[in-house]
Amino acid sequence: MALLRWRVGFFVLFLVCVGMLGFALYHQFYQWLMPCLLCVYERMIVIVLGLLSLLAAIWQPATRRGVLTFSGLYALIALWGAGITVWHLLIQFGPKESGVSCASSLPFPIDLNAIPGWIAAVIRPVGDCSVVDFTLFGMSMPFWLLIAFIGFLLPLSMLTRIRLIEIRRRGL
Repeated sequence: MALLRWRVGFFVLFLVCVGMLGFALYHQFYQWLMPCLLCVYERMIVIVLGLLSLLAAIWQPATRRGVLTFSGLYALIALWGAGITVWHLLIQFGPKESGVSCASSLPFPIDLNAIPGWIAAVIRPVGDCSVVDFTLFGMSMPFWLLIAFIGFLLPLSMLTRIRLIEIRRRGL
C-alpha cells in the first residue's frame, strides 16, 4: 500500500508540474507574455521537479538512506526555486534601481543557438523581471510559484514519512 501511495503521490506531483508548465506556455504563446530570465530559471526548476517526480513514480528507493537522499535532493531543489521566486518578488516589488534589471545582472548558462528552436523558444529569456505583466487574484506569477515551491514540500514530507515507516516495518 505504501508503494502505491509513493508512486501515485509522485505521479500527481508530476502532473502538477506538467500543468504548471502548460499554464506558463499557454500564456507565453497565446497571451504573448514573454518570460524574463528569472521566469526561465523558475521554469527550469519546475521541469527538474517534474522529472524527479516522474522518476520517483517509476522508481522507489528501497532503503532509508535512499529515501532520505532522494527527498533531500527534491526538497533542496524546491527550496532553491522558492529562493529564486523570493528574489524575483524583491525585484518586482522592492525599491527600483535605475537601469538594473535581472536580464543584465545574470548570465544565461545555455547557448540557445546550439539547441533546437522549439526548446529555445520555451526557455529564451525576453521579458524584464521588474515588470508585473500577469496577475491572478491580484498576485504576480512569482508569488504563485513561491506558494507552489513551498507547497511541494508538504506532500514530499508526507510521502517520505510513509515510505520510511514502511521501510522500518519491513526491516529494510
